[in-house]
Amino acid sequence: MEWRTHLLSGIAAGYVVTGGDWRAAVVGGIAGIIPDLDEHKSKFGKIVFPLSFLINKMFGHRTITHSLLFSVLTVLVLYPLTSEWVWLSAGVGLLAHIAGDMLTGQVQFFYPVPKAIGFNVTQKTFHLLDRCTALLLLVYLGREMITNI
Repeated sequence: MEWRTHLLSGIAAGYVVTGGDWRAAVVGGIAGIIPDLDEHKSKFGKIVFPLSFLINKMFGHRTITHSLLFSVLTVLVLYPLTSEWVWLSAGVGLLAHIAGDMLTGQVQFFYPVPKAIGFNVTQKTFHLLDRCTALLLLVYLGREMITNI
């Protein structure tokens, strides 16, 4: 998926898992783009270019940062340092990103096991799935904003 859709999915995940906390939605949104740290050509990867380039060369794309291992380690690092809503929303934001990439491609979710899981889709299907997912997430979040005014 594209970065905007990952951001939206992370926002929605953080919001839902905390029962409607918008601070958690922000944390989830940020976490939702972090797995693309492994792609130096991605929007986020360009921001942290030296690091993203090294991770990409060492591990490749959609491997370690798109894994359950990465998600669990991130939560374990955040757990003693932050409130529950922070580590929880960060964890689901990361998982939302990974799930989105499984919908539009394959990831090594059980890294370091080299088996990739997910759907192989054409470029046209990728764009269709990405846009439909983004639209559904926008509708959901918009509805939540209107409901909670």
